[in-house]
Amino acid sequence: MDAVDLEEVLGGRQVVLPGGRDREGRPIIIAKTPPDIASLNKTLLAKSISYVLSILSDDTRSLGVTIVLDAQRSNWRLTRVCVRHILHRLHRDDAVNLIVVRPEAFWDKRVDNCTRIHRQGEPLYLPLSRLNKYVDPSQLTEELGGTLNYDHQQWINSRIRVERFLKMNSEAQGELERVTRLLTGARDGTNNASRTMTQTSATYNNTCHLANALITDGRSLLEEYGVDRITETIGQDVLDTRARVERQLALAQTRLAALHQAWTSLNKSITDAKEVCRLETGVRNVTEWILATGEALLTAHNQVGYDIASAEQLRREHEALELHCRETYGQYAELLHKLDQCTQNGVTIPEDLKAQRDFMDFICRSFATRLERRRNILITSARFFRLVSEYFQTTSEVYENLVMSADLEVLDKAHCTLMQLQESQATIDMLEEAVVREGEKLSDLLAMPVKDALGREISVDYEADIVNVTEILDMTNARSELFRDSVELQMITLRQASHVYEYEKDAAQAIEWLEDLFQVMLKSHCEVGCNVQEIQQQKEEHQAFQETAKGTYEYGCQLLSAALSLRQYCKLVEGDNTRLCAALADAWQRLQSAAHHHMTRLRVTAVLHRTLDQNCKELQELTAAVRSVKGGDGLGKLLQARERLLIEVARMLRLARLLKSRLREPLCSQQ
Repeated sequence: MDAVDLEEVLGGRQVVLPGGRDREGRPIIIAKTPPDIASLNKTLLAKSISYVLSILSDDTRSLGVTIVLDAQRSNWRLTRVCVRHILHRLHRDDAVNLIVVRPEAFWDKRVDNCTRIHRQGEPLYLPLSRLNKYVDPSQLTEELGGTLNYDHQQWINSRIRVERFLKMNSEAQGELERVTRLLTGARDGTNNASRTMTQTSATYNNTCHLANALITDGRSLLEEYGVDRITETIGQDVLDTRARVERQLALAQTRLAALHQAWTSLNKSITDAKEVCRLETGVRNVTEWILATGEALLTAHNQVGYDIASAEQLRREHEALELHCRETYGQYAELLHKLDQCTQNGVTIPEDLKAQRDFMDFICRSFATRLERRRNILITSARFFRLVSEYFQTTSEVYENLVMSADLEVLDKAHCTLMQLQESQATIDMLEEAVVREGEKLSDLLAMPVKDALGREISVDYEADIVNVTEILDMTNARSELFRDSVELQMITLRQASHVYEYEKDAAQAIEWLEDLFQVMLKSHCEVGCNVQEIQQQKEEHQAFQETAKGTYEYGCQLLSAALSLRQYCKLVEGDNTRLCAALADAWQRLQSAAHHHMTRLRVTAVLHRTLDQNCKELQELTAAVRSVKGGDGLGKLLQARERLLIEVARMLRLARLLKSRLREPLCSQQ
């Protein structure tokens, strides 16, 4: 009801809800009959009863309500009409207990049977004095003899505020629901979402302002209905009204939250739509750049170079091309990240955008594969030409420094030169293998089919480059064979020169050994023994010494002979070998002469000692024979033997004196 209707219906206090309860705890509604039948307004009475009952909740009415009709100042006829109208306005589910307070005296023309049993649902007629049996006086107003403090005008004012809140709540919730439906419906069409949001922005703000004002008013109303009453009884209408206000307030808050959610969702859908639009634009731009500009740039670069300078230049140009493509790669990676992020955040990605994304991913990967293949070709080409240049330069340097410029006459350096040549040959072999490997790899890469970003094979003519690589490999192979033959020949020569050096070095060592043997002989093998046994031992030692010297000499001769043959084969100068041969012969001749002289002295000394020993023995035998001679004939023979023996002794003595003088002489001039 409006405030005017509420004042009209309840202003006369014909029906009031003071907040009291009967002894069973049911809320009490107090109605009052008019003074006469003429002043009875049935419509007003019906509205009053209906409104008061509507204040109470359905649960409260189902548990029971007590209506006390104050009929103390009316007659039976008027009371009966009021009772009939009150019962007519009741709902069949309402458990209403109607108590009619009659006058103390019996009504005119009314005879009551006091002994009749009261039935459930029928009005209970009783005097005011018996009302205390059903209702405590503290729950009744002063008109019925109670002490309940009740201000009807204040109650009406509170009800006016409640009705105003409920009416405002109904309008606000209707508007909240309408705007929410509008925003929710607009979210389905993302193309018109921005326009809908612009058109409903003012409505949304006004509705939010209205809902917030309603919630503020409801909270204030709850604070008013929530005053602590320690001594006073809180009426059931207050409890039901507070519960109703709380429900409506909660419903308003829920619908306001739904409105905010709808607004946020619409705003998010607009943001998502803009983001999807930006992503579509980005995907389209990347795709168009790859298919147009990227393919044109990559197609324009299809050479691989013909030497190291051109290959390096092409590689630098390709690096510049890759830098030019890096921005597009960054956009591609950013778009993939944003699309994945949108999917994780719950943004609906259109199917056509997903297809565009897959197509962009395919062509970007294909383009990157072709770009990487181009880079591998250029890197392989640069490495191939660099290896070729290094191979030709290395072989030239080795040929000039170690093959053509090698001085074979300097024999002591031949071995070092041979080692350097062997190391250089190993390095050149490795370079040759690398050249062949990189050349074959480059040819294979050039022969492979080329595909564009869409996966279609395109025609790129690398035939001239393949022919160039093949010719370079053939040249490398021919140079390798020629160089290897020269190196092998030079290595053989160097190896023979090294053998010459080693042989002549060992021959020089043999000469030194002969000199050492000569000195040893002069120091330790020049003495002559004092008897035959000692001389015999010296002869044996001297013969062993001569055998050693002879072996050394023959070893030196063999070495010099082999060195001479190698010198003649290598066409080397024979002067050093001749000088070594002369030195060896001279050392051997000197040693052999001294050794022969010493051996002669040993032999002569040995003969002398044996002859002298024999002479002494014969003299002793002759002396013994003289003592035993008894005839002239025997003595004559002894005398003849003595003459012959004395001649021999005299000759041996002269030989001994000559040998003594010769032993004082040196074996050679060096002694």
